[in-house]
Amino acid sequence: MDQVKQHLQVALKYGFWIGCGVVLLGSLGVWFMTTSTLTKEADAQTSKIEGEIQQVASTRSSLPEHPNPTSHAAMENKIEKREDEVLRAWQSVYDRQRNILTWPVGKLQQELIDDLKDKIPIEAYIQFPTLPEDELESSLLNNYQYYIGNALPEIAKIGNTEWTATFDPALGAGGAMGGMGMDMGMDMGGYGAGGYGGAMGSTTGADDGPLVRWSTSSQNTLLSDLFPWRGKRPSTLDVYYSQENLWILKQMLQIVANVNGEARQRFQAKIREITRLSIGKSVKFGSGTISKPGSTSGGMGMGMEGDMYGDMGGMEDMYADMGMDDSSMGMGGMSAVAVDPADSRYVDTQYQPITGAALRSALTSNSPTDANLAVAKRVPVMMQFKMDQRAIPQLIAECGNVPLMVEVKQVRVLPKTTVAGGMDTSMGGMDDTGGYGGGMGGMGAPTVAQPADEFPFDMTVEIYGLISIYNPPQKDKLGVEQVTADTVIDGESMREGAEPAAPVPAVPVAPAVDEALPAPAPDA
Repeated sequence: MDQVKQHLQVALKYGFWIGCGVVLLGSLGVWFMTTSTLTKEADAQTSKIEGEIQQVASTRSSLPEHPNPTSHAAMENKIEKREDEVLRAWQSVYDRQRNILTWPVGKLQQELIDDLKDKIPIEAYIQFPTLPEDELESSLLNNYQYYIGNALPEIAKIGNTEWTATFDPALGAGGAMGGMGMDMGMDMGGYGAGGYGGAMGSTTGADDGPLVRWSTSSQNTLLSDLFPWRGKRPSTLDVYYSQENLWILKQMLQIVANVNGEARQRFQAKIREITRLSIGKSVKFGSGTISKPGSTSGGMGMGMEGDMYGDMGGMEDMYADMGMDDSSMGMGGMSAVAVDPADSRYVDTQYQPITGAALRSALTSNSPTDANLAVAKRVPVMMQFKMDQRAIPQLIAECGNVPLMVEVKQVRVLPKTTVAGGMDTSMGGMDDTGGYGGGMGGMGAPTVAQPADEFPFDMTVEIYGLISIYNPPQKDKLGVEQVTADTVIDGESMREGAEPAAPVPAVPVAPAVDEALPAPAPDA
């Protein structure tokens, strides 16, 4: 009994430490048993997941298409519905276009109209060089040559302006040179004496001339641009593309009329002057690039677009007015080579000009990479106006409201550039006040005081855009059945997760311009 008491005394004395040891051993036992169970469960779950992954990979590799026949059929049905939606939209815009792109019945021989009206697109029916059996009869070609020279004055009336240029360069050589001088003459009642149709101001201050000015020299530039065959009988392709140009020109002048609305006098108009209209190969996107501050590579700010004097347009106009062109002159005495009128007339989705051969190849192809050209031909257009800058939003809106819609891609607002004393920095053109510009911006020229600007809000505005000429809808031209994972359309690969291709530059841009945007090119 005494020994028990002795042991209890020892236990009571060291009970705390004995208890700590018991608790520690117990905790280690519980931890060991718990972690052992969790490790077994984790290993079991890991093994199960790895087994499922292997099973999915094995199943996936054994299937030729993802994921199964049921979902594949559903996806095919969805693609077919989307394809039908595209075809319905295509048919809709094509039908609307057919009511716009019409040939003038009663003004052309019916045989010519019957031969060309349903050949859409013309490139699918007539090759270049054109086979003799595909050419229209000489009488029909002569009929169109006579018609188009008389059609332009009527078309100009759509925009409430007046046509003063002569279509035949041989007949207009003397008159054109005289018109150039008149365009630079002193203003008489608000209009140049002959350059804008010879209008004179009345004693009441109202303008008796057309609502919108359009100089003879600007019209001559348009003629050289759109109708390079002037002075000789057109070919069948020349006839078709010329008529297409007339359709587009009507829409551009309709935009002018819509912006001006109910205006009857020049002070009421929002667009007061057409300074340039361009269609097709002469249109250059990318104008107006401004260089970084301090750069010395900038241009002179004179409206040059890549080449001096706008691709030497002034020299071409002079030759055209004198009855000469590239085909009559040749290069270095060599005989002229026939040029496909479709070359560089249309652009691709990157705004790059395409050749007529590439266009015809795409129209006969069912490849998905050629679907954009098979659906529509894109014609670049440019409109340059002197107008009230406050009406620019309305101008852009009207581009989308005309039946043959202009898809606006670029808008440039060119500021008035004058130096002290009112000297115009443009190349000697006549300004709005009736005076003369200062040539090269005051190189020793005397300071001349000028009256206040009649229209202080007027600026030169340029609109660059695309007009789509739709082809007849054909389901196989979409090339949906040929799309694979390796197909690349407009720089985008169809393969899931593939990196998009680097964008292709649109077109060469104009030389960089320091300090300010370029002034508009003169009419003279």
